[in-house]
Amino acid sequence: MADDSDRTADENSVADGGYLEREEPRAETTGTPYQTGDPVLARIGETPLVDYPEPTEGGDILLKLEADNPTGSMKDRVALGMIRELEAKGQLEADDVVVEASSGNTAGAVALVTNRLGYDSVLTVPEGTSGQKIGYVRAFGSEIVECPDLESGDERHYRSTAERIAAERGGVWLDQYSTQLNPTVHYEWTGPELWQQAAGDLTHVVCPMGTGGTLSGIARYVKEQTSDVDIVGVDAEKSNISEAFYDRDPGTYDTDVEGLGKERELPTMWFDYIDEVRSVGDRRAFEEARRAAAEHGVLVGGSSGAAIAVAREVADDQPNARIAVIGCDGGEQYFDTVFAEGAMDTEASREEPASSYPE
Repeated sequence: MADDSDRTADENSVADGGYLEREEPRAETTGTPYQTGDPVLARIGETPLVDYPEPTEGGDILLKLEADNPTGSMKDRVALGMIRELEAKGQLEADDVVVEASSGNTAGAVALVTNRLGYDSVLTVPEGTSGQKIGYVRAFGSEIVECPDLESGDERHYRSTAERIAAERGGVWLDQYSTQLNPTVHYEWTGPELWQQAAGDLTHVVCPMGTGGTLSGIARYVKEQTSDVDIVGVDAEKSNISEAFYDRDPGTYDTDVEGLGKERELPTMWFDYIDEVRSVGDRRAFEEARRAAAEHGVLVGGSSGAAIAVAREVADDQPNARIAVIGCDGGEQYFDTVFAEGAMDTEASREEPASSYPE
């Protein structure tokens, strides 16, 4: 039997489910701009950009696997970058308590970074946050405060609770939902890394939007290199990011896809660098995540599933497209939701379009 080196490039194409071979390897990245000397934190970043093995009508899809970060998501970058920026500005000192509010991946990321840098930390989360995500916080020794899942204006809301704890304990509240450090970290780090890995050869960047920091930072960096790359945000179907982007009246925010969408526009969303926002329903997002695992062996969460759905649309519509999709986290944290048997009937969505956006 011939070994893999005897296969032709065509035999390794996405058409038969394999990864594309390339004559030239992708460029190595230059590493993090937020050096610490810590061997664990040094594993954050430099995540791979791989060919997504999905047959399309024409365009190529590249998937950036942020699940390769230590806690399994791109929030490791945000936690490390924001804390290092605050240290550099003299706004975070050795005896300070780091406080953050998170409904998901940021909690574990902050717990890891503060563990390695020697800070005490308190993480506030809403009730219903997955046990896997809370597990990171407990494993790394951070204090966790579970709050009622209430409207954001309530003083018992997890974000309001974080602000109050920081004030009472003289701590430093990171506040990923409003600080400009959130998108700035991605402008300084993720954007250049992606651009270098793709050798500047992209037509689109597609990324889920929660706080919007990841896409905003990447978008600004890429737009400074060229205006020829279309930046596409991915929103939940019942969310108000797209409503704010297109200057429409807000509706009710309600989605089952963790980390996707928001009830309103946030200061961390730099719309000036984004070309369009498409909305994806919960069922389609779950379906694409499950397809990625079952058909391609790629384990991603629901928000990444939504982004893949949009990328497939773009690739089918534009034969020469070269699309980078940001896979924000892995699927291991969603075995009891996205991948649970009967968690969501995806059959009803098979004939629906992947996304909706103004013509």
